[in-house]
Amino acid sequence: MTAWQALRQHLSSNSLLLYCIQIAIVLSGTTLGLYFLDNQSLIVPVTLGAIAAALTDFDDRLSIRLRNLIYVCVLFFAVSSLLSLIYPYKILFVVYFSLSSAALILLGALGQRYAVISFGAVLLSIYTLFGIGEYPHWSTQASYFVLGALYYGLSSIIFYLLKPTQALQDNLAQSFSQIADLLYAKARLFDPDNYDNVEQLLYTLSQYNTPIVHSLNQTKRALLTRLKASRANATTIYWLDLYFLAQDLHEHASSNFVHYQQLQTQFSRSDLIYRIQKNIRLLAQSCQHISQCILHRQNYQENPEQRYALTQLEYSMQDWISANPKQLQVKNLKLILNNLTSLQEQLQRLSQQQSIESPKNSQQVEHLKLLDDDIQGLGDLWLKLKQHLNTDSALFRHAVRIAVVFLIGNLISLLPITEHGYWILLTSLFVCQTSYFATKSRLKLRTLGTVLGVFLGIPILYFVPSMTGQLLLTIIFGVCFFYLRSKKYAMATLMATLMVLLIFNLKGAGYSVILPRIIDTLLGCLIAWFAVSFIWPDWNFRNISRNIRQSNLNSMAYFDEVVQQYLQGRNNHTAYRKARRYAHNAQIELSNMISSLSTEPHPNAELIQQAFRYLVYSHSQLSYIAALGSHRQYTAQTAIRQLLINCQQLLQHSVVQQQPLDEQQLQQLSTQIAALSFGNDHDEHILLVLKQLSLLLETLPEFLLLQQQLLAWEIR
Repeated sequence: MTAWQALRQHLSSNSLLLYCIQIAIVLSGTTLGLYFLDNQSLIVPVTLGAIAAALTDFDDRLSIRLRNLIYVCVLFFAVSSLLSLIYPYKILFVVYFSLSSAALILLGALGQRYAVISFGAVLLSIYTLFGIGEYPHWSTQASYFVLGALYYGLSSIIFYLLKPTQALQDNLAQSFSQIADLLYAKARLFDPDNYDNVEQLLYTLSQYNTPIVHSLNQTKRALLTRLKASRANATTIYWLDLYFLAQDLHEHASSNFVHYQQLQTQFSRSDLIYRIQKNIRLLAQSCQHISQCILHRQNYQENPEQRYALTQLEYSMQDWISANPKQLQVKNLKLILNNLTSLQEQLQRLSQQQSIESPKNSQQVEHLKLLDDDIQGLGDLWLKLKQHLNTDSALFRHAVRIAVVFLIGNLISLLPITEHGYWILLTSLFVCQTSYFATKSRLKLRTLGTVLGVFLGIPILYFVPSMTGQLLLTIIFGVCFFYLRSKKYAMATLMATLMVLLIFNLKGAGYSVILPRIIDTLLGCLIAWFAVSFIWPDWNFRNISRNIRQSNLNSMAYFDEVVQQYLQGRNNHTAYRKARRYAHNAQIELSNMISSLSTEPHPNAELIQQAFRYLVYSHSQLSYIAALGSHRQYTAQTAIRQLLINCQQLLQHSVVQQQPLDEQQLQQLSTQIAALSFGNDHDEHILLVLKQLSLLLETLPEFLLLQQQLLAWEIR
């Protein structure tokens, strides 16, 4: 491959670069294009309409993209024209603006697609205020907004047709890259120098699950919409196989087989712990390599060093076992080796059998099914909405806060001293998030970005007086905003401020909006902070007990599915994948709730410490179940089958039903596991079952004790 071909391949596989090119084309058309066509009066509304439409963009198949574009255009026109019609009636306008915005926010209950469209509609409501009263007819500005939305929407469809699987590739690649990060974090646990901070490392490890599960969920949605478009073709099946592989790798990587402190104590002077660490890091490198192969549509090639390192680990482990035949950790070492071997075998199969053109190891038709969370009819639509029509819903509380924030902001904008009051609404919309933690972090970033943008905007307006130069800078700042908005919020705000200052300068108001822009930003941040602090604040609705119950319920449902597969045989059916995904999703919700405790006003240090310890134990319990799930297979031995059922009953009774732990039954099960473990006639998968059940039961008393302490805090 020549250097030019390599560069072209890299550029064509860089979705962020392609997106920036698309934004540059769109903004060039709405600014320079309209300017040279002598339609300067259209630049502001058409550009704002395109920006609002860009913020509603959502990955989907072609037919749904066309349908979404129709929704966006109809909604944009209706929202803007209605506001223009009722604007002269100030009280009615203020009430309608607040209530309609809250209603649009609530549409997010229907799914992510509707959430981004409704957010774009709320944003366009504010954009309408930018030019309200400047047009002769109530529908003029709304029509210009729709023109901008159409322009962006059609350009988005064209870029989609050029690379229809780009978003899917990005999500898959990101999943493997984040699994690599998880493996690198896990490798740190096999460092004897980290003996004193194992619990902190385990907590850090639990935090790596959140982005992985999020990326896997995004990948599932992207796959689902393509599977629903037509029958599964070879390419779709290839991506689906990679998605299932990512799920399995995540399950393996999340598995926990040992007490890390004991492992570090006993092997700190041997080469075993370092060889294990090396193998885990090589697996992480392989996952990163798969990520790059997905982006560049290349076949994955196995790293020979990885197989060699695993072989050397096996030899070293055999030598150590020969020298220490009675050491209890022998069986634990075998479990770790088996898990590493299983991961290696999966990557080896990918290297040997899978290709985009003709996948030779695709899943069976039953396994092509994915859980569809989309709206299935009017009944399902009402059910999704109804679930959020109460104060327990974070979305409902957010919608009410937005209504109050907009009510206050609009009332302030009616004051004679307020010239550009709609900046208050715009700031409040972007700053006011569904949680106190997210809002608090955006307050500083928004204020910092706006102030820097204003101070940088003054010399730009002075040194670049030409219209062409300012429009060119508008395009550059707009592209930078869309590039940075999910990476660095403060910098994105700075770019948005510069872009809007230049757009306003088209009306001859560049310098006049500088001071009001700072004042209104501060007011908007203050109102948003007030809303999340005093209108149903998070700490009154965190409901620790509910989060704990939900996490326990989903983890035990996952365990139940795993047990069934040991009793009936391995199966990757939808019910198993659903239980696994729900367990990880619930763990993330629990983690987010606990992480937010330290951000609340007047945080309780003792509560936070207990909550973080509980999170570590909860994640450990899930990792033990994941280890059982990653090596699940049919078990014929009656004693093992009954042991699984008894453990299942004990966990259901104590964890899900929250009944007092039966200490006698716990002791009996532990004794039975110990007796079976000392036998030498068990194969390796039986030893794994015994070890994982032992870990589940060993940590159960402390897990339940921490749970009781947290529930007691909640009562207080």
